[in-house]
This record gives sequence, structure tokens and C-alpha cells, in this order.
Amino acid sequence: MAIFKKQGVWWIDYWVDGRRIRERIGPAWSLAKEVLHKRLTERSEHKFFPERIANNTTFQTIADKYAELHGQYLRSHTWKWIIPKITVVFGKRKLNDIRPGEIQQFYNEIANRTSVANATRHLAVFSAIFNKALAWGDFYGNNPCCRVKKGRQAANRLRYLTLGEIRILLKYAPPRLYPVLVCALLTGMRRGEILNLKWEHIDLEKHIIYILQSKSGKPREIPMASQLRDELLSLGPKESGIIFPLPIVMLRRFFVKTLKKADISGFRFHDLRHTFASHYIMRTHDLPTLQAILGHSTPAMTMRYAHLSNGHLAANMRAFETGISVKRLAEVQNNTSSETTDSCPVISVAALSHP
Repeated sequence: MAIFKKQGVWWIDYWVDGRRIRERIGPAWSLAKEVLHKRLTERSEHKFFPERIANNTTFQTIADKYAELHGQYLRSHTWKWIIPKITVVFGKRKLNDIRPGEIQQFYNEIANRTSVANATRHLAVFSAIFNKALAWGDFYGNNPCCRVKKGRQAANRLRYLTLGEIRILLKYAPPRLYPVLVCALLTGMRRGEILNLKWEHIDLEKHIIYILQSKSGKPREIPMASQLRDELLSLGPKESGIIFPLPIVMLRRFFVKTLKKADISGFRFHDLRHTFASHYIMRTHDLPTLQAILGHSTPAMTMRYAHLSNGHLAANMRAFETGISVKRLAEVQNNTSSETTDSCPVISVAALSHP
């Protein structure tokens, strides 16, 4: 048992029935001491009811704990702007008083105002906070988010530039944006990966870009196109430091203005990644390699580009067809001479049918 202070807040730490319990008290050490004494008394008198104590905790308290103890381990930072929106509605509510119907209403309002995808992201963070509360012993019961019905999301959007649009986009790009666009178009890297790319992460001699931190959590290597290498050399290679020192706010402004000048609409920066993948698959038809370059954890994400290689699939089918002959039984009997010269076995449609 102990009283400790973390980031200006006093906590108490004690054991009950072989289970460790930590409670967030507040800014006063004297209150923490008093609460700890009370908990130990309840434990000795067998009047300790952790369910009652935990479920009376406000959602704001557990959300703050989630941000403090778990947020630092999350690769995505979307929770930072989602949690405040949830706590505005549910922050003062006790965990035990939050009902699935209320969460459903919250979900539906976001979906109607923005999109189903955005509402689902809010629900995912909401549910994660309850799951952590369960794991930490701060909540007892069932996660109310599990009973919320999610809407059906629209099909994944796939927008990419034609070769003509690429030339126009690069034509109107300002000098600070131009190398960033070249990198995106020739590697398929995500915006964050590009802006965080350092000189020590590339090998100009071996033509390799090393991505140490990615969305999937796994490092990967990207072959460097010669045009990209030339562009990087023009920037003046350094031993270390950020390659593209362009704040994200400036990037957005430059990109929007460039799209407007190029008369390109309905296009996002992330669509440059789709542009790379689309043109890559149309020329190489190599889905496994594309998966490795893009850093997809499963082939399912890469398969969205498979339809762009239909010409290659049709060519493979024609090659397959030349190695197998399927004829009707009557044709086989009337053309026995060709059977002796043809090394491929003849498959009879009649033989394949059910008896």
C-alpha cells in the first residue's frame, strides 16, 4: 500500500484479495491519506465493495487515466481530439449510469452530421476507454459500447491521378511542395512518413528508403526511383535532419492552392498514395510487392488495386488456355488423329458432368 503523486495528482495503491487496486484521488495529499485509511478499514472489516466504488467513478476520470497511462503507446493520435468530444457529453456521468441507448444516440448524431466512418472512430475510442477501465479494475460489468449498432460504411474511395493530371499538378506546385509531391508519387508513402523522413533514413548509394515507424508498426524498405534520387540530391544531402522541413499547416495550404491552379477537384493528399499504387499495379501487376512497398499488414488492403491489372489477368488466362484443351465428346471421336499428336490430355465435358 502506498500514496504516490503523478503529474500533480495523488493516487493510492493497495491490495484486496490478491488484487492490486489503484485509485486516483486528487491534488490533496491529506485526502489521499484519508481515503487510503478508509479503504484499508473496509478491507479489514470485509466491507470492501470494489464494484460500487469503481462504477461510481466519472467517465472524465477514467478518460484522463486512459490518456495518461495508455495514450502514449498508441501510434494514432486521433484519440486526442475524440476524447474531448465524448467527455463534453459524458464526462460528468458515472460509468455505471451510461446506457447503450445514450451511446447509440451519440453515435447516430455524429453519423448524421458527418459520416458513419467518423462516428465509428468515436465509438472505437469510447469502447477502448471502457475496456481499459475493465482491465484496470476501475469498472465492473459489461461494456455498453458493445451493444451499439454501427452503420454501414461506404465502399473505400479510390481516386488517383492520370498521367496528364500528374504533369499539371507538378507544373503548378511551388518549390517547397514540389519535392514532397515527387516523393509521394514515386513511393506511395503516407504524409506523416514523408514529413518525418530524415536524411539518416535513406541510402542514396543503395537507392533505399528506410521507414522505421509506420501505421502497421513494422519497419519496411522502399526502393528509391532514380527520379526521386535526383530530386533528393538537388536538395543537398545532409548527414542528419528532416529532409522536407515543411509544417503540415503550410503543406495543406500549398496543396490546396496547387489543386486549384491545376483545376483538380475531389482529391486529397492521401490520394497520391493511391496514385502511386494504381500506376504501379497497372505496369507491374505485382500485388505482393506492392503490399510490401505500401506496408499493408494484410493483402486485403492491397487487393483494392487488383482490378487495375485486369489486362494482365486476361493475358494469364489466355496463356493457361493454350495448355489445356476442352472439346465435346463427339469432336474427340471424329478427330482421333489429332489426339495422338497433341501432348495435352483432352478433357471431355461429358466426363466432367455428374452421372
